[in-house]
Formats: sequence, C-alpha cells, structure tokens
Amino acid sequence: MRVWRWMLVGCLLIITQAVSAQETQFRTDGGDDKLPWYQLKPGQFPPPNSAHAISGELIKLDHINRTGAIRVDRDGSQRTDDYDQALNFTLLPYATIKYHGAPAELRDVPLGTHLHGQFYEEQQGNKKVFSQVLSFEDDFNHQQSQHREWRIDAVDLNKRTLTVTGIHSTDQQADAKPTIFELTPATRVWKGREFGELKDLATGQLVLINLTVCTLKGPGRCTDIWIDSISRDVATSVQLEVHRQYQREHGLACQVEAVDNQQKIVTVTLFAGFDPTLKNGFGQKHIIAAAVANQDLRTHDQLNDCARGPVIEFIEGVASPGQSGTKLRFQPDILLEGYRPGRILRLFGGGWRVDDLPREERAYDG
Repeated sequence: MRVWRWMLVGCLLIITQAVSAQETQFRTDGGDDKLPWYQLKPGQFPPPNSAHAISGELIKLDHINRTGAIRVDRDGSQRTDDYDQALNFTLLPYATIKYHGAPAELRDVPLGTHLHGQFYEEQQGNKKVFSQVLSFEDDFNHQQSQHREWRIDAVDLNKRTLTVTGIHSTDQQADAKPTIFELTPATRVWKGREFGELKDLATGQLVLINLTVCTLKGPGRCTDIWIDSISRDVATSVQLEVHRQYQREHGLACQVEAVDNQQKIVTVTLFAGFDPTLKNGFGQKHIIAAAVANQDLRTHDQLNDCARGPVIEFIEGVASPGQSGTKLRFQPDILLEGYRPGRILRLFGGGWRVDDLPREERAYDG
C-alpha cells in the first residue's frame, strides 16, 4: 500500500513539473517558433519578454473604450495581399503608453503617429489574433529606450529629403547604411524652446524623429524632428504635465490582491506607466479615496461611489510587465462590493480632489 502511495505521489510530481514547464516555456520574438505564444491569465500580470512586437501607424482610436487600430508595418512576413491591413486592438487594463518620452493616454497620441507595440493573442472566432496591447511607444521614446539617435548626413530641401544614419549613443556605433526620410512643409522642427524651420536642419546634428506612413511610403515621413536636448526636454515636460493632470482627475489604476474582511484592509498593486512623483500622495497614514472601475478603467460615479481611509502600508517592490512593483494596504471606511481580488480600482492620493467626470467617461452614464 505504501509503495503504491509513493508511486502515486511520484506521478503527481512528474505531472506538476510537466505542467509547470509548459507554463514557463513560451515563444519569444527571435526565439523557438515551435513554442506557443504566452496566453494571458485573468488576474495575473504577464512574465517578462512574453509579448510579441508589432509596429504601425495609429489610424483609429476610441479613447473612452481604450480601443483602436494600427496600420501594421510591412516587415517581410506578410503576403503582398495583406500589406497595410488594419489591426484592431484593445489596451489591457495595465497597458502603458509613452509619448514624447513621458507617460500618456491613448487620447494624447495623434492619428498617424508611428507606434511600437507589444501584443498578446486572443481567440477571435476560429483563430488567434494579436489584439491585446501591453505597451505602445512613439518613435521618440523608442529611440531613447534603444539609446539611439539619427545623425543627419544630408538635407535636400528641394527634393524634401532627409538622409540620416542611426547612431548608438552608448558606443557611437553607426548603422551600415543610411536611411532617407521624407520632409514636408508640415514637418515640425523643435529647436530649443520654440519651433524652428526646415532650414535649421544641418549635417552632423544628432536628432530624434517621429514618423508616419512608415513602409507605406518608403522608410517614412517626418512629422516632428528634435534637433537639441532642450527641445526634447520641453516636449517631455509638457506631456508629463498632461499626464499628471489626467491621473489626478481619474485616479491611479490598480488591481486588488487581497481583502481582509475582519480588519477592512485592502491590498492593491498599482499598474505600471505613471509618473513616480504621483506616489507622493500615497504615504503611510495619508487618507486616500478608492473608486471601483471596470476593465477599461472607467469608474461608475467616482464623486459619490468611493470609500476613503488611511494608507496602512506602502510597499516598494520590483516592477514587471503591467505592474509598477508598488503595493498599498489601506483601510477604507467601508468595503464596497467591487473591493474583491482581481478587480480594478482607481486611487486618489491624499489631498487630491475627487471630482465628477464627463458623462461619456463614466462606466454608467445614468
């Protein structure tokens, strides 16, 4: 009897290890294409390097429902009949967006902006489609995160072309071949604290460039060019203030991890993608407010439908895809129905004003 028991335990251990191995082995960009792509799990943040990179122009957006579409870049993997098709997407609740080097909302990104995205699959009918977005960033931010700049090699204002070579800012290693972008009279040149002109472009400058119609019309068309560090800082600081204003009015999004019903203590994990200075409103003993939100981060009536209470503990951890690494334990005056593990809340820091939102931004408009 004891032998059979140990055999059963051994079999269960082998099965558990096999299932665990399957869950930790998934396909990555440039990795083993025989492995399956990682499948998102409800209430769980995805592991690092588990998303699939897709780039394209933003051609449609619904900032209320956090949905839209991009025209996918041609990358050699598509059939010619499939070139330039639209890919519909939905932002995950914990999705992050970077625009001009700062956190952003979908509403901040102009149509036509070339974006670099990280996507997950979901089942649509009888096929799986990469439609769930973990992150988006514009060319400005993407170049910065890759420690790259463009060196201007030539400017031809008659032909309206800009010849550049990609340079790694860390080791100054240059791309093997130059790239030729289009210029238009509408191209914005950011110079210091003002807009310059196309004639301010000069050979040897190290610039950042935002593009549009990439691969549809060659390497792309320049919408914005930053020719110095001051202009980049200006663009980032303006977007940062836009972001801070939005977050203070809508609250920082988070996921409920645990609820102690006896002591009325709620533990949450803040989603990634917000300006770290906003955490100043969530210190220990700060009185915060928490409104229940749905999957598109809309609250029902945050002015009246929220509970308040002190922060019991502020825990700084390691960030990973979708989550900031910051956890809070707070004690609201009442446990609302939506305060359940896996649900989403919007938190308002100490001293933040909880105000009404426009009807279209509420989950229930009355």
